[in-house]
Order: sequence, then C-alpha cells, then structure tokens
Amino acid sequence: MVQWQGEIRRASPDDAKAVGALLGEAFMADPVSGWIFPDEQHRARVHAAFFGEFVQLALDGGEVWLAGDGAGATLWLPVDGTDHGDDGSDLYRSLEAGVGPEAMKRFAVLDELMTANHPAEPHWYLPFIGVHPDHHGQGVGSALLQHQLTRLDAEGHAGYLEASCLRNAALYERLGFRRTPVTLDLPGGPTLYPMWRDPA
Repeated sequence: MVQWQGEIRRASPDDAKAVGALLGEAFMADPVSGWIFPDEQHRARVHAAFFGEFVQLALDGGEVWLAGDGAGATLWLPVDGTDHGDDGSDLYRSLEAGVGPEAMKRFAVLDELMTANHPAEPHWYLPFIGVHPDHHGQGVGSALLQHQLTRLDAEGHAGYLEASCLRNAALYERLGFRRTPVTLDLPGGPTLYPMWRDPA
C-alpha cells in the first residue's frame, strides 16, 4: 500500500470554501451523490455548496482535517449519545436553498435512514472523507484516517462511518472498522455499509 508522507493539519474557518470545493470534486463519481443528484451537470453546479454546509457544521461543532494543499479532507463530529442538539431545520433550509427541492427530497430519505440506524454509544462520526481525483492512489485517504484514529485510540474513543461502497469498506476494515449487521438501502439506489471501530 502506498503511504502518503505529506502534512496533515486541522482546517480553520479560512479553509471552509476550499474544503467544500475539494469534497465536491472528490464525490462527483460517488454512488450516493449520483443518487441524490442524478443530473451530472446539476451535481457539478451545486456540489461544492452542498458539501460546504457540512464543512461549516464540522468547523462549528467538530473537526476538519486537511492533507497537504487540498489533497484530501475529513470531517469528524463528536456524538455523545445524549445531546441531540437542534432538529436540523436550519441545515435543511440552507441545503434546499442551494440544491433545490428534488435533491433535498432524496437527501431527506438518506438522512432519515442514517439517523434511524446511528449508534447511540458515544463515538466520533466520520460523515465524509474525500480525496481529490488528482491524488488518488497516493495513500492520502489512509493517512488522513490513521492520523485521527491514532488519537481516538489514545483517548479511548470509538469511531463510526457509513461506507458508500464495498471497495471503501475494505479500506476501512484494514484500519480496524467492522461492518454492523445492517445495511442502508436507498430506494432504487446504492447501499451504504455502516461500520464501527472500537478503540485499539
């Protein structure tokens, strides 16, 4: 496996726009993004703004980590199992304003599935990890994951994510994640694979 040796740093609010654009590029060919935004031109037009909302969410309440000068990024959110925060209506309004009602209907189906199956135990949640297409095959994703997992292990925290395909799930399994007994099956679309990792 190729091991990326570049810098990994915590993103600041000044990085928000660049991280949103990076994730927009990284997820253009993702099966779940293709299901939410079936028209490729529409997807390309709104993707950066769509991911930008989640970048801001992670900057406000979690952590965003960047590899190099935009090679890849991860968003992490702490889940304590008790504090559910607000109902997400502000996020929904912002998203719909940016992506339109049809995409929001699809996203709402996905969000409902993910929320209904999200573990209650305290953990750090990885909603997105993205590597820019120009940097595929360089070990960027593995380096980003290992950077955070080392800290989670040291602090005794579990991790959780939903893999968007079996190929990605295999990468996560090599880093200690294990698939849960359920799958998230989007109607007429792809399957997501929830994965949990106990601290090493």
